[in-house]
Amino acid sequence: MKPTSSSPPRPGRNLTEKNRRQQMKDLYRRLASLVSRKNTLEKSPAFDLLGEATDYIKQLEGNVNELKARKDSLQLPVVIISVNESETGEILEINIVCGSENKNLKLHKVFCILKEEGVEVVSAYSSTMGLKIYHTILSKAFSPRLGMDTNRVQERLKNFISSI
Repeated sequence: MKPTSSSPPRPGRNLTEKNRRQQMKDLYRRLASLVSRKNTLEKSPAFDLLGEATDYIKQLEGNVNELKARKDSLQLPVVIISVNESETGEILEINIVCGSENKNLKLHKVFCILKEEGVEVVSAYSSTMGLKIYHTILSKAFSPRLGMDTNRVQERLKNFISSI
């Protein structure tokens, strides 16, 4: 005997459907608590909630991309821009640039290298611009008669910085 269209649905099927609807309701409520900027007691249609969730996820993706870009720029390698001797040969200017979060540059080691090369630090200052730190060191030879080997100083500083 074939079941007719007027026969009542099975009780197990109704219970399964009721459980499914309850689970969906709970999931929508959890989603609303995570993404909704409105009062969570206020009911929103499911499609509005899904739209908000989509926008929120896109915003989070944008934040992640922005933070990744910032992280990459903060991990800039240390680079010596220049080691220049003044025209009179008395002053040596050293410019070093590194990422603002680069904690590996130890200026005291730079000063030690300069001292070993017979160079006295006259002044040193650092400034931050954007995501970079600029270090400028002005120095002179301990003994003007002996002078200083600018190329050797530059080479030693490059070797030190490349080892970081």
